[in-house]
Amino acid sequence: MTGHLLGLAEKTRPDIIQSIIDLGKKGQPAVDFLLLALKDEDKRVRIAAAHVLGEIGDRRSVEPLISMLADHDRDIRFISASALGRIGDPRAVEPLARACADENCFVRITAKEALTSLSINR
Repeated sequence: MTGHLLGLAEKTRPDIIQSIIDLGKKGQPAVDFLLLALKDEDKRVRIAAAHVLGEIGDRRSVEPLISMLADHDRDIRFISASALGRIGDPRAVEPLARACADENCFVRITAKEALTSLSINR
């Protein structure tokens, strides 16, 4: 996998996003790289990484995703709420409850759905 990661530096943004999606197929071994991708300057890279982390379900991603619920960009808040709902970690309950009052209706709806998912899975 190291060779795959080293090649990312030479890729264009769309290629990087596809590589992030492909990394999701590797599961747990890709989590450290995906956590780094959450800090990328490109919002599309952060969105792809958050989405894939939600699919993988690794609990190491819960705190970084919770932090992203406070992002200024509504798309970032939306994907973070969605990913947290898929992961199902109880640490996300209070932050998702706060996100239910978000200024953006899609973030509010997604946060409510994530909370519902968390309560069902308990």
